[in-house]
Amino acid sequence: MLKNSITLIPARKQLYQAKLVFYLFLASLAMFFIASMITYLIIRRQAFTGHPDALPGSPLAGGPKQYTDLVLPVSFWVSTVVLLLVSYFLQRSVWAVQQQHLSKMRMWLGCALLAAVTFVGIQSFGMMDLLNQHFSKLDGSMKVYGMSFTLSFIHVLHVAGGMIFLGYVIYQAGRDKYDHERHWAVDHCASYWHFLDVVWVCMLVTFFIAR
Repeated sequence: MLKNSITLIPARKQLYQAKLVFYLFLASLAMFFIASMITYLIIRRQAFTGHPDALPGSPLAGGPKQYTDLVLPVSFWVSTVVLLLVSYFLQRSVWAVQQQHLSKMRMWLGCALLAAVTFVGIQSFGMMDLLNQHFSKLDGSMKVYGMSFTLSFIHVLHVAGGMIFLGYVIYQAGRDKYDHERHWAVDHCASYWHFLDVVWVCMLVTFFIAR
């Protein structure tokens, strides 16, 4: 009994260290996306007001006559629902492993991966629309479309990282590495996707309000 207690101390210490590193990683990502949103707002404001040295009537002059609102692709709203489903499925997998329902955990993990792939597929259509709009605009909104595409692309890259993480969790779940006592990887994977949800919703709201 004493031997088991001694061996558990390093394991718990490593778990706490892993959690600390994980949440610091999320905090750094949060600061990055906040800075990106601020940059988007600055670019949007400059696109609307125009360049101070631009000649009147030129595209760089800005103003209501030279600036068109950002039109968000419909696929962005659809993909948002799919992204929320990913988090829902992962949370169900967390609840399942906590109750030792391992087969249900694997099922929900598989559903989450399928929804994640669907999200990327739908999101790609919206991003292509933003890119086409970027090249077709001649006024200040060209920069806004370009910035919104860039931020959406960066978010998709983090989604791709989340899919790799999810794939690893599914692989380990297939090897019966998780149970009701050891499932921190499932928890962290779900938390990461919850974070991606919050980031994307905040980005979408910012795009819509400051369009």
